[in-house]
Amino acid sequence: MLKEPSFPESEFEQLRNQTVTQIQSQFAEPNARASEALGKHFNAYPKGDWRYRPTLEESLADIQAAKLEDARRFHRDFYGAGTAEIAVVGDFDEAKVAATLKELFEGWRAPKPFARVPMKNGDIAPADLTVPTPDKENAIFLARQNVDMTDSDEDYAALFIANYILGGGAGLDSRFGERMRQKDGLSYAAGSGLTVPAVDRAASWSAYAIAAPKNIAKVEVAFREELARALKDGFTAAELENAKSGAIQGRVQARAQDGTLAGGWTFYLHHDRRFAFSKVFEDRIRALTVADVNAALRKHLDAAKVTVVKAGDFAKQ
Repeated sequence: MLKEPSFPESEFEQLRNQTVTQIQSQFAEPNARASEALGKHFNAYPKGDWRYRPTLEESLADIQAAKLEDARRFHRDFYGAGTAEIAVVGDFDEAKVAATLKELFEGWRAPKPFARVPMKNGDIAPADLTVPTPDKENAIFLARQNVDMTDSDEDYAALFIANYILGGGAGLDSRFGERMRQKDGLSYAAGSGLTVPAVDRAASWSAYAIAAPKNIAKVEVAFREELARALKDGFTAAELENAKSGAIQGRVQARAQDGTLAGGWTFYLHHDRRFAFSKVFEDRIRALTVADVNAALRKHLDAAKVTVVKAGDFAKQ
């Protein structure tokens, strides 16, 4: 099916209809509209570029305009195993698997040569955006800032732990979770994320909170106060030790899953790495000091550069 798909028209239309329904169901959803607004604000590419961030309406129009021949042509031009990475994890006969893979994929190359599509971020002016989604009980708060970093940078581990403490892994004990959920009782869920690529210096830090529309303004105040407090006063030794322990434990547990190992191997093979790269990263985490984490936070995050999006039914508030 991978090498010689039949592309039945009935299944193509079924998939198109399912996708159209899925997109249309997101039109009035706060999360989808907030993500759309954030993506549009940070978009650095013109429409038609593969990296362009389309609106929901644009995505719907693209799906509706797609033709079966488009899918056939894309498969014909771009599918092949010439530059593929394959990882197999589990209880298997290595020789038989290798022979089978050779039989299936040897010589199967795409007519179009592989070329990596580079990504860029750059400085984006901060904005405070509000998106109305009438008659929705929940609202969402999103925040983002671009970061100049790759996962090979020495201070990536320090920023990773800083984000873990803010909201990226500590759960209700994180700064955002404790403030917005535990203390103020404003949010159903709150957290943060750090996305750092392997090649392009196109990282980003983000935060989110889900709350009732009447509480979103207070959620924003709490977010800004907690971020400012972290930047001004830094983190404590206890927070650091808990974050280091939790982060390492989470990574060890993830590596106990076959799927995680297989995915990790294909990623590392693609970037000419081995799992020794992961060990170096975890050794850096173990060696971190409070000063290291605070310095990385202040170097890479700036409250004045954060863009905020709020989506919900605010007309009645």
